[in-house]
Amino acid sequence: MTRTPAALARPVPTALPAAPPIDEVAEERARIRAVLAGDTERFQELVEIHQDRVYRLALRMLNNEEDARDAAQDAFLKAYRQLASYQQEWRFKTWLMSITSNLCIDRIRRRRIEPLAFSDQPPNADGETPEVEIPSHEPGPDVQVAAIEQREVLNQMMSALPEEDRRMVQMFYVADMSYEEIVQATGASLSAVKSRLFRARRALAQSPLTKRLTV
Repeated sequence: MTRTPAALARPVPTALPAAPPIDEVAEERARIRAVLAGDTERFQELVEIHQDRVYRLALRMLNNEEDARDAAQDAFLKAYRQLASYQQEWRFKTWLMSITSNLCIDRIRRRRIEPLAFSDQPPNADGETPEVEIPSHEPGPDVQVAAIEQREVLNQMMSALPEEDRRMVQMFYVADMSYEEIVQATGASLSAVKSRLFRARRALAQSPLTKRLTV
């Protein structure tokens, strides 16, 4: 479950989250081995497990549903094409979130340089690439206005953070990544990750915009 903005001010836990169940890791590795052995349809299972988390991270970083869907599609396609380089001592989720984060950062940088650029939709996949379907996350009309307002407020608060702090907050709260996974994805030390998250939480909690967020 994605952590809510109200949880941003909670103390930093002293221990890392528990490791995933051994069976879960074994199943994940079995799926990856099957894909690498030629059973490309098994990759869709990985998509179904991680698609919501990938989309949420992309949406929070890009603040645009269409861009987020495109970025999620790009992330899964890139993960599929580079699966042979995946190192299994990492969780697949960690590797995938790192790909997603980097793709989103690239899109944000392109926005700054090419504000009127044409669509950067990736070319059609070849016959060996499995189809990746990202479900619609369009909110209903009864919650759309409130959700947009809340997102705008949170984005204003987040935009005041340094870029790397903002990225780690998005990984921790939106993508639900652990400290250890953020360390692996960013290459930062554990103490640096905790320090950045603590500083970001404090800045967000002290923002005058906090009162405009509903709990």
